[in-house]
Amino acid sequence: MSTGTVWSDDHFIAGDVALDFANTVYRRTPELGADLLDSPESLFSWLRWAALLPAGDGPALDDDPESVLDEGRTMRQHMWAVFSSLESGSDVPTSALAGLLGVAYCGVRDAVTVGADGSIAPHMVRGALSVLALRSLRLVLSPGSRPLRSCGRCGWFFVDSSRGRRRRWCSMKTCGNQAKAARYRSTHS
Repeated sequence: MSTGTVWSDDHFIAGDVALDFANTVYRRTPELGADLLDSPESLFSWLRWAALLPAGDGPALDDDPESVLDEGRTMRQHMWAVFSSLESGSDVPTSALAGLLGVAYCGVRDAVTVGADGSIAPHMVRGALSVLALRSLRLVLSPGSRPLRSCGRCGWFFVDSSRGRRRRWCSMKTCGNQAKAARYRSTHS
């Protein structure tokens, strides 16, 4: 039985909540690491931490929490395909784009409320997934406005808002320090 991942600010460093959701694995490269969405509870707590669901006793639960977890993991794979293509400058895979559109459609149809100001309030976990799909689509449809990169050590995605657009790591605190320490060891051994 899983106790669920304990989330912290270190899991939310990408500059966009959709990218943060795509980063819910220990690492993407050089090989896929442990899945941080290891239970429905970890998905629910991630959505609360990201402020996509209200804190409290729990969201309006969907029919089958395991099914919703599987949908979230599948959506994350679609995000990887789409974000990888944006980063590399290649065409967006239509199957991944269709997958994100499908998640967005299902949630907008019956699991969110859209306000007159364009705000979206999910009232179920599937609605929160829909919001994430919509945020992903926004990144796809306006790629030049927010340059997308992935970490050279772990593969996590992030918006490169650095001055020279030369950021290499997801976080200086983790991957950046590890890379600098490895470089130091290799030159001083």
